[in-house]
This record gives sequence, C-alpha cells and structure tokens, in this order.
Amino acid sequence: MRVNISGRRRFRRRLSAVALGLIMLTANAWAQSWVPTEISRLTGEDESVSVSSGQSLYDLARARGYALEHLAEANGLPVSLAVVERETVLVPSRRILPREAPANGLVVNLPERGFYVFRSDKETGFFPIAIGEPGRFQTPTGSFSIVEKVVDPQWIAPEWAGLGEDNVIPAGPDNPLGDRWIGLTSSGLGMHSTNNPSSIGSATSHGCMRMYPEIARMVFDRVEVGWPVRIEYETSRVSLEKDGIYAVCFPDPYGMVDRKAQLQDKFQELDLDGFYSLIDVEPLLARKSGVCTKLVDLEVRATVDGKSYPAARVGGKVYLEGSALEKLGVRQDFKLADKVVRLSLGEKSVVRTLRFDSSASPSMGEVFLSRGGAWYPAKEVLQSLSLGYEWNGSSKELAIGKPD
Repeated sequence: MRVNISGRRRFRRRLSAVALGLIMLTANAWAQSWVPTEISRLTGEDESVSVSSGQSLYDLARARGYALEHLAEANGLPVSLAVVERETVLVPSRRILPREAPANGLVVNLPERGFYVFRSDKETGFFPIAIGEPGRFQTPTGSFSIVEKVVDPQWIAPEWAGLGEDNVIPAGPDNPLGDRWIGLTSSGLGMHSTNNPSSIGSATSHGCMRMYPEIARMVFDRVEVGWPVRIEYETSRVSLEKDGIYAVCFPDPYGMVDRKAQLQDKFQELDLDGFYSLIDVEPLLARKSGVCTKLVDLEVRATVDGKSYPAARVGGKVYLEGSALEKLGVRQDFKLADKVVRLSLGEKSVVRTLRFDSSASPSMGEVFLSRGGAWYPAKEVLQSLSLGYEWNGSSKELAIGKPD
C-alpha cells in the first residue's frame, strides 16, 4: 500500500497562491528577524569506533545500544553477522528528536527501527527495536498508551503460531516475549524483550516491537502505565538549528510513502521550502543511512558596519536575508501577485523573480521567502546594485560595503 500525499500538497499550494494573489507587501512586512528555534532537536554525537579482531557489526551495535541495521546503513555495509573487515565504523548516535514529544511518554518511528523515551526527570533515550514484518503483521501506526507491565510474562500462542489451542508458553528461554512485556491499548500489541536478540533492527516480528533483553529491562523501569505511546512512520526528519538546517533519511520498510515527497513535506512544515529547492536531496535519499547531515550552514553571517545579519551557505553559494539589504538602504517592494520583488538603491532598480515552487531547480538570481524573511543570492544581488563585498571563508563572514 502507498499513501498518496501529493493531493494535500497541491491543495496547500493552491491555497497559498490565492492568498499571494490578494496581497502586496512592502519591505516592512518582511523585516521581522529570521531566528531559528531556541530549543534544539538534535541529541547525541556520531562516534567513530575501533573494530577489534573478530568483531561483527552486531557485536559493535549491541554494545552501544544500536541495531545491526543502524550500523550497516550508516557505513554502507551489508546486514551481516560476519566479522567486520574495517578498522573503524561510524555509530550514528546523533539523532533528530520527533516533533511534539510528550513530557512523559514514548515515540516509536518504524522506519528508524527505534523509539524515544521522554521523561521529564531524566535524559531522553533512543533505543532500537525489531518491527513487524511487511504485510499482515506490520506494526500499526497511531496513538496508544501503556496498559500493563509484566515481569516474566507467559505467552499464549495465537493461531498463526501453529501450536494448537490453549498453548501457553511459560516464562523462560523458550518464551519469545523474554522476561519483560509492556502492553499497549491494542489487543496483542506491545513492546517486549526477546529470545532472538539478533533480530533487533529487522522487520520480522508479528507486529510487536522487540527489544534487546538488557534494554527491555531498562525501559521497563523507566516507563509507567498510562503513558502515551505514539507510533509514527517518518522516513525523514528535518530540524532548523541555530547553526544550520539538518536532515536525516531512513528506509521505507513497508513501501508506504513517497520518501522524496515526505522529505519535502518536512521542509514545508518548518516554512523552509525555498531552502529545499536549493539542496540536492537525491544523495541523502539514496543513502537512507540514518546519519544526520547538515544541509544548510547558518553559521555564515553578513556584516554591515560590523553588525551581523542572517545569511546561509548552500553548496558553496551564499544567500542573504533581506534585513542586511535594508541596513544598506535597499528598498524591497514585493508584488506577490506578480511573483516579483523590486530592489531600489538610489537611482538603481532591479527586479527579481520570487520563487514559490520548490519542486523544480531554481533559476539564477531567484528570491525565496522563508519564516517571514526574504532570501537573496548574495553575489547576483550585490553586483546588480553595485555594492562591494568581501568573503572571508575562515570566519564565514560576508562583509558588505555601503554605497558611496
């Protein structure tokens, strides 16, 4: 099954086009400061670890609380229990936290093959899981809550197990639930330990979410009955941070979504459509590595008379936010119905195209809007207005001179 989200996107664009056709804005309307969120959604740091003789990816992953698949995808290696023929491997420990996280609760992301425990009095934790196999047994998405916690649970074998009627497997090494069970508000759905820990990271369960035994015991002690559990299906996440725009992509284990469209939606949710159009997302989508990547550098600053203004660098090209131009005395007249902006400085006047469609590659010199600010390609706009500038790569500073 594939979920069609393109209709929702088209509707949103039509609605935006209607609004834009009715409004004409001047520079003052876009003079609000362009400030990323104050609360970071990044957690952890990627780690390069040495491989000892005879170690497998599974050994390395389990020792650090990750799944074999996490390390295989991050390092471009096959999912295998064989000995690793490398000196070092990358552990993708830097994650982008889910949006709208609960104060106390769990968020499971099936493509990520993992879940987050949020607890107000403790640090957030990420833990790997095995999820349901595609088709009949795939793990459902939705909002649930914890209804029970059981130590050393019995397993009442369902019909699909083929063990006959009234077949109860007692606690012990033969019990596939392991020694911890966390039941959710859906019959038969839960999170549990396992007697098959090498399956963690795969899509091979019958719908439940398996954990390493040591992690199951840890999580069991952290969570409470009544806590919410949100199971979602995000093949990508995007975060706007003070130093840049980050993104991460995961596989699509159930073949449910258009991964590129979902990534674009994540940019749209943060009003970053214009930046999406500047980025070559194909390598990111192709890797599906789970490695968090900075796509836009926001540590770049434009300076006028020593004062800093927002700027960004994408693929080696620098973009200015309109407040720097205003400081230079440049007037910005937006005619959204015509999708243009006129820049005026003294007797000079240039017209630039305003870009609203982020689905195609941008043309040279186009301007885009993001989070209440207009963004301009620095070189093209400054040269067209005969404004001098100097780029310092080591300090990431674009010093712009006022006109004589």
